[in-house]
Amino acid sequence: MTHRSLNAIRAIAAILVVVYHLRTLLFQPGDGFLYALTGLGPAAVLVFFVLSGYWVGGSVINGFRRGTFTWSRYVSARLGRLWIVLIPAVLLTSVLDHLGLAMLGHTSIYAGDAAYHDTVPASDLAGRLDPLTALGNVTFLQTMVVHTYGTNASLWSLAYEAVYYAVLPLALATWRGTGRTRFVSAAILLAILLLAGPKVLMYLPVWLLGAAASQIKGKVPQTAPARVVAAVLVVAAMGSTYAHYSSINVLLLAGATTALVMTLATDIKRDSRVLDGLSRYAESSYSLYAIHLPIAAMIAAILTPDAAARWAPTPGHWLALAALTAGLTVAGWAFAQVTERHTDRLRPVLTTILQGNRARSAA
Repeated sequence: MTHRSLNAIRAIAAILVVVYHLRTLLFQPGDGFLYALTGLGPAAVLVFFVLSGYWVGGSVINGFRRGTFTWSRYVSARLGRLWIVLIPAVLLTSVLDHLGLAMLGHTSIYAGDAAYHDTVPASDLAGRLDPLTALGNVTFLQTMVVHTYGTNASLWSLAYEAVYYAVLPLALATWRGTGRTRFVSAAILLAILLLAGPKVLMYLPVWLLGAAASQIKGKVPQTAPARVVAAVLVVAAMGSTYAHYSSINVLLLAGATTALVMTLATDIKRDSRVLDGLSRYAESSYSLYAIHLPIAAMIAAILTPDAAARWAPTPGHWLALAALTAGLTVAGWAFAQVTERHTDRLRPVLTTILQGNRARSAA
């Protein structure tokens, strides 16, 4: 059953990431309210982590509690969800980046200007487009073994989530398993933790907060005042994170988001076209996240070829930013129609393959 409220949060978070990247690529550095409002992308990724923990981590915990968890179903569900968008997104990034280097190689973005180092690679873009880097990104090794692929620096978070997807069930299997199962689970868990390292694992508590929320959600009031207070806390925490991205502010935002998620455990029943629209678009939010940055990089290279000539914060430029955000949102929806919307068709295929491999191994 669709959960409109949480889906709407997911859609808003994805759009905030897009707005942030477009503003960073197109606008001169500045300050003020609109800069703050369009600078919430990094904070929005933390919201994604909490929601992911709530849905995926919660399902893992429930599966272990009921004794219904199976690795074949879990792995096929996770890989089906991730690969059906990620593999085409990497291919699209390759096409766009090779075109960009060939046709717009003189521009600041494709030449590797340091002004963009927080958004797209500042050097050796061509070196990030080799087959091994593509394979590393498809197998979720970016930031740990290989770079993120091409200009698509947003793919870093998928590697982090893949680690979290593995860590929780392996930890539970180590805790609750016996004999060989416990030993193998512990060995694989240790290997993943060593590979991931502190940089990746620093956000694991954020993800686990979402998983914990799925288990205690019934103990938080499901009332309008509680939801308003939690929403205000999330906005305030996002503002604090924008002003100063620190471990304390990250945890405060994660805690506030977790509180909001728990107050929304019972979905809002009120009819709302806005809520309905955002909820429907959430089914395209992963696609939007996975493809927007290489498209945005090419758009910025065309509109502002030189980093020094990026836009001033005029009303016209803010309107242009809104229009470009709308365009990318449509592109994400279109991409999802040929990828993300077919996730349920891919999952059983992967389950059959994994179960077949397991049966052959047992034989």
